[in-house]
Amino acid sequence: MNGENRSRAEIEREMVLSTFYHGLGPIRQWLDDDSVTEIMVNPGGKVFVESSGEIAYKGELFTEEIIKTALQGAAKFNRKDMLMDSASSIVNASIDNLRISGAQAPVSPKGSFITIRKHMDASHRPSLEELVTDKQALTQDQADLLVELIVNRRCNCIFAGGTGSGKTTLINAVLAKIPHYERVISVEDAKELEIKVPNSFPIITNPDIGITARLAIQTLLRQRPDRIILGETRGDETYDLIRALNSGHPGSMTSIHANSALDALDSLQMLYQMSLPANASISTESARHFISRVVHLVVYVDRHVKEVDGRYLVLRGVAEICLVKGVDRQGRFVLEDITTQEKGHVDEV
Repeated sequence: MNGENRSRAEIEREMVLSTFYHGLGPIRQWLDDDSVTEIMVNPGGKVFVESSGEIAYKGELFTEEIIKTALQGAAKFNRKDMLMDSASSIVNASIDNLRISGAQAPVSPKGSFITIRKHMDASHRPSLEELVTDKQALTQDQADLLVELIVNRRCNCIFAGGTGSGKTTLINAVLAKIPHYERVISVEDAKELEIKVPNSFPIITNPDIGITARLAIQTLLRQRPDRIILGETRGDETYDLIRALNSGHPGSMTSIHANSALDALDSLQMLYQMSLPANASISTESARHFISRVVHLVVYVDRHVKEVDGRYLVLRGVAEICLVKGVDRQGRFVLEDITTQEKGHVDEV
């Protein structure tokens, strides 16, 4: 019976996948292109593609019904029923190496939309050395600093930046430097992190079926990890993450959406207080002191668009590397900017 159930589940999965990919026919050429990182289908079927750092308009390639069909397939794949005419029909799903986010009308009065981010295949992800030489996303001194502080000195690190700024790419490059004898466990909502040490595995969350990031962190703490890697900090898992960083897992990493290194700590403090257990409370000052003791390093990655000869190029790179030094008398985080320092000139953390 179990074998029959699994077979039916596999058949259903294949049917959903087939429907989903068939609906994406107009953009299939970019789905198969390794240089493409993002495909944006706006209301009215207008398609924009980011490839090799350049954003280009490709034309009106989708009808409203095709977008809805793709969204419906993504929702079903994520085991979430979606009413076609519901105002709350917002979809966030992961399929293979794709992260899908979108919504049906009338969420957007001009029509349905869908954005597809492609997660780079492990074999195509740039190494730290390639980020220095080919992508020029950081200098050699900065790369050496990150390895020294995160890998060797085992500083807990927050990678901050906007959407598509390159946080995950940089985290993957640093992860590749972790010694082979360590045990590393990650928590993600989509498989983006590549941990190459033998004693490692990911936990993939899916809140729609009850697998929350908070539950995943609580579970991995029972698995004796040396380091914890949380793909993104953004909700009620923050309380458990901060506790985990203070309980013997040095050299752990996470990312957060922020506009600077200082903003990253402010956002983390806000999320921490919002995620406290029911009936628990902590002052802002106490929360900041606690965070400043368990987070040692913040790396801010910047993304901006530059026009060159009528082309719009996306540029990404490390803008700030800051040590967290504590909290001042006014209750503000104190950071030491070491962005331009060499590895050997960094004081003890």
